[in-house]
Amino acid sequence: MKVIFLKDVKGTGRKFEERQVSDGYAINFLIPNKLAVVADGPGLAAVRQLKAQEEKYREAEDKRIQEKQAKREEKRREKEEALEKLRREERS
Repeated sequence: MKVIFLKDVKGTGRKFEERQVSDGYAINFLIPNKLAVVADGPGLAAVRQLKAQEEKYREAEDKRIQEKQAKREEKRREKEEALEKLRREERS
């Protein structure tokens, strides 16, 4: 039976990978534990939707991380400038 994995399964498949597995393994273990779905019309549609949601989440997370890094960099520059200003004042 051809399935699409919803989660990584050690020794069997990775998330969103399409793979042929034995019918018993798919019916008795993978599908009931929501580790995989059958690779047919509804299953493919569900996986595409999950992939799109995950991609949106990752993009939002990347953007949030970049914004945090930019703020930290700005703070570091401000502190550096303040320290340099103090050093110049001490020399004078």
